[in-house]
Amino acid sequence: MICSQASHCILTTIGCFIYNFQTLLTGAAAIVVAVVAGIPVWKQLKDTNLQTRISHRETLSTLMRDALARYAKVDKAMREPLSTADHVTSDPIGEPIEIEPEDAHHLEQMFNGVLEWYLVTLADTEHADIETCKAILRTAIDKLVETLGEAHWADHNEQQDEDHNIPDDEWAIIQARCAAAKVDASDRVGDVRRAYRGLEGAQQDWIRSLRVRIAKLDRQIVGAE
Repeated sequence: MICSQASHCILTTIGCFIYNFQTLLTGAAAIVVAVVAGIPVWKQLKDTNLQTRISHRETLSTLMRDALARYAKVDKAMREPLSTADHVTSDPIGEPIEIEPEDAHHLEQMFNGVLEWYLVTLADTEHADIETCKAILRTAIDKLVETLGEAHWADHNEQQDEDHNIPDDEWAIIQARCAAAKVDASDRVGDVRRAYRGLEGAQQDWIRSLRVRIAKLDRQIVGAE
């Protein structure tokens, strides 16, 4: 009899508990069901994020490889003209000298159109800092080419010939401009070299930023696997 009463009491207590906490139990059960059902979704989301990071890494790696190849091509194109320019506008100890007419003509041909594929055709295709430096370099090269043309023009043309009939006063101005350009050529070469160094610095900064981003993705990919 006592056991029967005890059992009845326990069942009554359980029933009361269930009755009183029905809402709570129902909510807890729903949460458990949701968690169990959500496991595949979270796994799929994790896999998707991992694939996104891997794809992003490949994109950055390709971008960096292309940039390195492009910058190597730029360096190759500029190396000889800059070396020649230093040789004909500076003495052995680095002091500026007047450029000779033949050297001015030769150097003009070397710089005329150099890097046009990069500075003009590929304008506005890179990071803003690089594009700013490209514009500065293009302006410096154009000014150098103009100065070199003036430096040899009076020596390679006649005041009076089949193609020219230049008055004396205009010819005097041309000769004075030619003489000044021979002196200024060294400064214009210096402007080009400084502009090119600025471009190299911007390119190196961009490559470093790509490497940092790739390294960060590598850590995230390893941690997600």
